[in-house]
Amino acid sequence: MNPSDAWSGTPVLVPASAPSLELGTPAGWNNNGKSTGRLIGEIDIAATPAAVRLARSYVRELIGQHFGADRSELGDLELLTSEAVTNSVLHARPRRNGTVTVAVLHIDRYVRVEVTDGGTAPRGGEEPPPVHGRGLVLMKALATDFGTSRGKNGTATFWFGVGVREGWRLP
Repeated sequence: MNPSDAWSGTPVLVPASAPSLELGTPAGWNNNGKSTGRLIGEIDIAATPAAVRLARSYVRELIGQHFGADRSELGDLELLTSEAVTNSVLHARPRRNGTVTVAVLHIDRYVRVEVTDGGTAPRGGEEPPPVHGRGLVLMKALATDFGTSRGKNGTATFWFGVGVREGWRLP
């Protein structure tokens, strides 16, 4: 599906040919500038409104299986995933292949979700980007940490982390 085509309402998963994880380096989660996390899963999703639901379901199932957490324990993680993917789909360009990538990592006692897109979409004229602020308020309230990083090829990665809750099995 071409990302410029009108959304048909049908979710489209785009298989990744090879992992393309671009990690930022937040303080406390790195060792001499290198990630200490373990990739749990990664998926490329067509940059359409359906990507939000697919990403939320993917993260919920992946973390549920990996840590033995049930759905009632994953509400904050699902909400933050929705906010991050919505922001990429609405306000950024898709990557060259028309997708956004959602990667999930296990770092110490944290789960980190990364959403990589094609970077900031160009805006016509002098119109400022729309700012609603709800996503940022939610990130500040529910995430342990969050931030952004830029790839050498112009991609942008927004990441957030949440603590592993008491009772979740650590593999």
